[in-house]
Amino acid sequence: ALVPHFHLRADKFYNAPDTEIDFTDQGGLMWGEHAVGKLLAGDDPLRPRVSVFVDEEAGVDVTDKVQRRLQHFIDRKINALFEPLMAVKNDESLTGLARGFAFQLVEALGILNRADVADEVKSLDQDARSMLRKHGIRFGQFTIFMPLLLKPAPTRLRLLLWSLHAGLDVFPEAPPPGLVTVPVDANAPAGVDRLSGYRNAGDRAIRIDMLERLADLLRVQDSRGGFEATADMLSITGMTLEQFANLMEGLGYVAARAEREKQRAEVPVSAPEATEAEAAAEDTSEAPAEDAAEAPVTETETADAEAAAPEMEVFYTFTWGRKPKPRPQGGKRQNGDQPLKKQGGKPKGKPNRGDQGKARSFEAKPKKEKQIDPDNPFAAALMGLKK
Repeated sequence: ALVPHFHLRADKFYNAPDTEIDFTDQGGLMWGEHAVGKLLAGDDPLRPRVSVFVDEEAGVDVTDKVQRRLQHFIDRKINALFEPLMAVKNDESLTGLARGFAFQLVEALGILNRADVADEVKSLDQDARSMLRKHGIRFGQFTIFMPLLLKPAPTRLRLLLWSLHAGLDVFPEAPPPGLVTVPVDANAPAGVDRLSGYRNAGDRAIRIDMLERLADLLRVQDSRGGFEATADMLSITGMTLEQFANLMEGLGYVAARAEREKQRAEVPVSAPEATEAEAAAEDTSEAPAEDAAEAPVTETETADAEAAAPEMEVFYTFTWGRKPKPRPQGGKRQNGDQPLKKQGGKPKGKPNRGDQGKARSFEAKPKKEKQIDPDNPFAAALMGLKK
């Protein structure tokens, strides 16, 4: 008696639009409020399998129909949300190193840490990079990614597909949309921040597209001599100065904290106030000296003196914290410049004189004139000319 009802319900589900079907963050498949199946890991992360929830009494035909409908749904959802990535995967014009790099990006579901593929990026020539950029791939300083895949819907699906392929028992959820930074989850599996579209840095994770905007500002700073955070840097991250310092330390910088006197902006005095101030100054100058000396100190003057105390502010100086490359083995450096002299042997260079460092004066000595022979007729003529 229930067989016709099973077939009618299966036909209704099969003809239902995709808008009535959805997936949960834990891999469940829903038809409205009813659970009709779940996703299983496949050989390809972009091709998960489907397991349906159908009673055995419904028969094989009903089960197959429900399974085909759910498989069509998830395949279309992946092709729609990952359209840029699927275009890269199916582009047969990509050859050589470009095709190999595209394969790595597809395996990573559209987001790669640049440090993990640094050698591959260096090996790409300009033509290969140009071909990849045509697909919307951005080569950032920290991350290589496709900006269109950072939207909330692709991010939610990417975490689901990765969790299925990784065989996790509990799938991580995507961060709330619209947030530039989120707290770091210390218990999350490795790689969740990247697949969520973020990068862990200190106590918080920053969205990778905003991180690249910050990297553009950091690139023009003097990372060796040190620099301070600008208003644009704080605005991009939406952080306080202390939070920004923690973020920079997470990115590999050294944040040196210090205090200094706060600079106050000078307020211009208007014309009426200036006139009154001048009049008050004239009245004071005409007052007797005895009255000025005997004038008591009021509470207002005491408050003004306390207010005149300098106001301090906290600032950070950021320098790149990467350790320098080790120097070649040999003589140790003395004072960071010259190698130490080896024991024995003659020292090179001029000896140190005791008058070094003292000011010395130089003057030319007058040339000695030769004595003229008086018996020489030419010499006698010359003497006459000189006289």
